[in-house]
Amino acid sequence: MKLTANKRIAQIERKAAPQIQQAVDEIARKKAAALEEWRQANCNRLSWDLFALTQGPKLENPINYTHEKGESEDDAVFVDCYLAYFAMLDRVLKHGCDEEGFLDKSKMSAEEMAFTVCLEHLFWGSEDDLLSTGIFNQSIALGIAPALLEGTMSYAEAVQRIDDHRGGPEWRQICGSNEAQAELDSDLEIPTITEIPPSGRAWVDPGNWPK
Repeated sequence: MKLTANKRIAQIERKAAPQIQQAVDEIARKKAAALEEWRQANCNRLSWDLFALTQGPKLENPINYTHEKGESEDDAVFVDCYLAYFAMLDRVLKHGCDEEGFLDKSKMSAEEMAFTVCLEHLFWGSEDDLLSTGIFNQSIALGIAPALLEGTMSYAEAVQRIDDHRGGPEWRQICGSNEAQAELDSDLEIPTITEIPPSGRAWVDPGNWPK
């Protein structure tokens, strides 16, 4: 029986299907391996960036911590403490991280090193909730936290808004392996990525964001 052109094409496609699938799988494997390598090289930097954002002045807006006429001594101490904390946080973070992903203490003063040890303990203690805290705090700054709390906006939708503000999903890639990141993303019901993301933007106060 003579095959029609369509049947011949279908037959060729069936025969080629295993090779095509093998090629697709190999491309996916290479992408996953490249992403895994990228995660290992960048997860500490991104974790510290997100931690510094949630703990530091870029979300807290230190301009709001000002002394007022007639304030109590307790209020004055509160303002001074927060401003001193923000100033020291900026100082130690400017030293960057060493090859092991810890804050680089090689050129720190004794005062900076003491603060850094305390900061590292705070960082390690917040690792389990770092991403959820980062999502919520940035949602507050973007004005979408009420919708998130009310359930009218999902975590995935909130994350998309943050991704738009940050120039992509790089800011939330805080795990050192694809498997760990996928599990964390699944727990929060947010999209996970399968390719190396482009470099994102640093946080910008929405009030100063170009219209």
